Amino acid sequence: MKKYLLTKKPRTTLSLITLIITLTFLLFLSIILTQTATIQTAAAQTTDTTQTENLNSQTTLPQDTLSPPASPTSCIYYFYGNGCQYCEKVKPVLNDLQSRYPNLELHKFEIYHDKENSKLLNNFLDSYDYQGQRGIPALFIADKYFLGDKPIIENLEKELLDNPDAVCPKINGQGTGITGNTSPMTRLTFTSFIAIAGAAIVDSINPCAIAVLLILLTSLFLIGKPKKALSSGLAFTLSIFLMYFLIGLGLITLFKGISSVWSYAARILRIFIGFFAIGIGLANLKDFFWYGKGFTTEIPLKWRPILKRMLHKVTSPKGAFIIGIFVTAFELPCTGGPYFFVTGFLANQVSYAAIIPILLFYNFIFVLPLLILNFAFFFGLTTIEKTERWRQRNIRLLHLIAGMIMLGLGIMVFFV
Repeated sequence: MKKYLLTKKPRTTLSLITLIITLTFLLFLSIILTQTATIQTAAAQTTDTTQTENLNSQTTLPQDTLSPPASPTSCIYYFYGNGCQYCEKVKPVLNDLQSRYPNLELHKFEIYHDKENSKLLNNFLDSYDYQGQRGIPALFIADKYFLGDKPIIENLEKELLDNPDAVCPKINGQGTGITGNTSPMTRLTFTSFIAIAGAAIVDSINPCAIAVLLILLTSLFLIGKPKKALSSGLAFTLSIFLMYFLIGLGLITLFKGISSVWSYAARILRIFIGFFAIGIGLANLKDFFWYGKGFTTEIPLKWRPILKRMLHKVTSPKGAFIIGIFVTAFELPCTGGPYFFVTGFLANQVSYAAIIPILLFYNFIFVLPLLILNFAFFFGLTTIEKTERWRQRNIRLLHLIAGMIMLGLGIMVFFV
């Protein structure tokens, strides 16, 4: 056996994997905490003088019972969120209108920190039978609504002049509106980050993802060219990373598309992914107690011979990259569960601009053990044989860890 396949420290790789995952987790955690602190500071400095008391879906919302003054007194309900990019564009327009129309009755409702305000917005949209994708900023005046920054900026003043004495909007009324670019009604919180990071860790320790890499590297290292084996292993890992990233974008686009044409899709999807995560957790726990019996959260047995034949034919980095594209389909039955959960979880919480770095982070965690193993084999920190024995010894434990995390995430969905 070649020297680069030998080692005296079989546990070094596992310790290194744990250390790097922990450091990456803490780095991303610090970023989330910084952003959360910034948003909370902004919320503390916001001084809205209007209140949302006595507003609910069963009664008519408060109106000005005094005699209207000579100047316009239109009543407006404006829904926004601290940190919402499109809301920031509307803010100076509203400030300008308030300065020019001092008797304007503007009620503001912040929805990111107040769930009752978020429910109120949904009640309005439900009463108007709105079927599109919901978001903020959202503004209601008389029997009309404007969703998005441009519809508000371009149409609000004209509407004020056309309806100078518009009364406060009513739930259970009827209305028409204009829609544009909006931010999601929910935002990524610290709890959301825990869910994403937890699912990524479950995927990263998945036994079948490691097994596929070991099959590939076994034939490559036996050729006797460690540098070529390393570059091929890295090409294979990069291919897996890119394919999963594209699959994630595709799933999120699908979920967002459904939500844009069916207003209840976001709520139903949230419930579904909660039960889905619980199901994945229970399946992994089954594999801990009764491994190899019945349904398993690994690559189906009948697929494995085909997969091995494909992997053993790889002799170059180019071939490894191409085979990685096809291997993704074989791995989806055992690695797709947590990823499906995360994409469904994110679809209606953040915009595309925020989703891309999150997916990059998730998939980096997913392939991190594969990267570490590639370099560990190359530098002789461990061998393929010892890594495979470690995987076989701990396969039940890995299923137990994955099962507990996914079960917890599924339950968490129903309480956040």
